[in-house]
Amino acid sequence: MPTGPKRPKYGVGYFDVAFHGATIEESSGGVHHVRLNAFARQNTAERPYAVVNDYIASKLGTAAGVPVPPGNLIGLHGGGFGYVAMAFGERGDTAPPVIPPIFCVERPWEACGIIAFDQWVANTDRHNRNLAYVADVGVAAFDHDLALINHYHPSGDAKAALASGLDVECKGHCLPPHVVDVSHFPEWFERIASVTRREIKQIVDTCHSARLVDAPLRDALVDFIEHRQTRIRTYVDRTYAEYSKVENWTLDTEEVDRDS
Repeated sequence: MPTGPKRPKYGVGYFDVAFHGATIEESSGGVHHVRLNAFARQNTAERPYAVVNDYIASKLGTAAGVPVPPGNLIGLHGGGFGYVAMAFGERGDTAPPVIPPIFCVERPWEACGIIAFDQWVANTDRHNRNLAYVADVGVAAFDHDLALINHYHPSGDAKAALASGLDVECKGHCLPPHVVDVSHFPEWFERIASVTRREIKQIVDTCHSARLVDAPLRDALVDFIEHRQTRIRTYVDRTYAEYSKVENWTLDTEEVDRDS
């Protein structure tokens, strides 16, 4: 029986691609029909803005050059939208969890970028199960459902939740305790700051067009993202005490106390 070409261990790049069927029908230009392994997210009663958070944060990460898996909104059977992202890891099944001490030494540039990005989008849930790393293959930061609209507010109002987290730094991130070199941060501050207002508005407006947010919340999200965009250095400085392995701290914007 004829078969397609042998699949690379980690797919094409670092995302799993399975050729459709046992044989390949090649059309003009070498285009093939393929299946892509992916993960889909839907909103839940506990996380009513999970899709919005994941979509917007992931698109912002891509715009800034953060290693975020490609993804997009998808229409759901019965109406509404979910968020789907390509799977990372061996055969796309289970992403290999990152080992922070190894990752921060071998990939210090990406480590600083992911921290800066998470501070930008106020991601309160970065841990070794939503950050994957395969040596000599790539890095993937995913699962951003607890970014952006992530602060509980008694009124249940999303705009009030954004306001309550507007200038709050993210603590307890899995990477800072293992970072040894902070010299890559300034480049990431600049990269994130280079994402234009037009790009931000287009990303957020997609959620408004899909009726996932109303106009007031759309505008509040744009303001929230822009407000934090140029304050990432301050947020990193505020978590100075978590960088216990950094001997030469070069990012001070204000006096900080490791013991505070």
